Amino acid sequence: MEFTLFILVNATLFIRPAEVIPALTGLPIYNVLISVCLMASFPKIIDQLTGRSLSESPISACVLGLLAAVILSHLSHLNFSGLLEGGVEFVKVILYYLMLVSVVDSPARLRRFLWLLVGFTLVLTVLALLQYHGMIDIPSLQSIGDIEVDPATGEEYSVLRLCSTGIYNDPNDLCLILLVAMGVCLYGLGDRRTGPLRHLWLAPLVLFGYALTKTHSRGGFLAMLAAMMVLFYARFGWRKAIPLAMVALPAAFVLFAGRQTNISTSDDTGQDRIQLWAAGFALLRQSPLFGIGQNRYADKVGLVAHNSFIHGFTELGVFGGTLFTGIFSYALSTLHRLGPSQALIPDPELRRLRPYLMAIVAAYAAGLLTLSRNYIVPTYMVFGLVNVYLRLATEGSPLRLPRFDLGFVQRLGTISVAFIITAYVFIRMFARFGG
Repeated sequence: MEFTLFILVNATLFIRPAEVIPALTGLPIYNVLISVCLMASFPKIIDQLTGRSLSESPISACVLGLLAAVILSHLSHLNFSGLLEGGVEFVKVILYYLMLVSVVDSPARLRRFLWLLVGFTLVLTVLALLQYHGMIDIPSLQSIGDIEVDPATGEEYSVLRLCSTGIYNDPNDLCLILLVAMGVCLYGLGDRRTGPLRHLWLAPLVLFGYALTKTHSRGGFLAMLAAMMVLFYARFGWRKAIPLAMVALPAAFVLFAGRQTNISTSDDTGQDRIQLWAAGFALLRQSPLFGIGQNRYADKVGLVAHNSFIHGFTELGVFGGTLFTGIFSYALSTLHRLGPSQALIPDPELRRLRPYLMAIVAAYAAGLLTLSRNYIVPTYMVFGLVNVYLRLATEGSPLRLPRFDLGFVQRLGTISVAFIITAYVFIRMFARFGG
């Protein structure tokens, strides 16, 4: 029952029926469904919050720590109105995460959720493409038009960028869920148990790839390259990954030629973002421990950071930024560490899923280098998928995962310092002020 309700919650979250059917506008469909699902899964959620469960699940401990970071970021500035607005919304995101890790409690449910995730992404992609090509007219699906300059002629031209519904009404956000779904499609394509039927996964895979080109997102293209490289390495090892990359990378630049492959730190867009990051570091120095406050970056600078990691450090301080960055580091490093020991994972399908999930996490992390998405459901969906996978993969196995203890906290601190130094050096090297 609770799993069915959770699927309905996701269907509403992805497709946003009120945006497609105006007659549903104003109906609190999502809030009602998530409330009912919360009540149905409440006992399982409580089990996730015990001291033992949190010590065995560093991702959950960090996610709850982020909730504390949000609260402290407001309280440290006595911003009670911000706490009420932003804090309450973030609690809903945390509840979604807790429902995911509580309800998706078996390998069968995990696979079913992944298949349905592809289905939801397929619906929002089809709607977006129909709108893009003028076959339907839904105002909420209007594509974004950007003005670009031809480097050869200096002439301006318009680029129409694909958008979809709700939280994916932005080309860059749409790229992230497309890459997640593409990773799942590749996983399905490798399922030899289904025989020739597995080739049906090619249809959504190609459609998602086509949609990705129509977003004209540079961040999405870089995220795809990150996913490709990680998948090659996790699936085949470095010896095979390098020749595969030598073929795949040039092909990717040809297929996505245009705005997406025009990547530079010296053009206006690149410089604008680097200078936004520099402004974030200046604000971090003013409030290093708990940050300037959730959702305050744009108020202070004029725009969000367009980098979730810098955004997290600036708004939530070293405390929250370390937790946010640490989740991605832990997810990728732990999935990587399972590679040599994956024969000890009891479920063969979970063994096969590992490299694809690792690529999905890498794609999402790379995408967040050009987006500020610290407080939205899709980010915590990725966190939840990794948490569920690690728990299921090691059940009944001699494999032992890192625990949330003093040693783990020390590693988080090291990662935090390494990121801050790397980002600071990058900004100092490439920022051009007063030009």
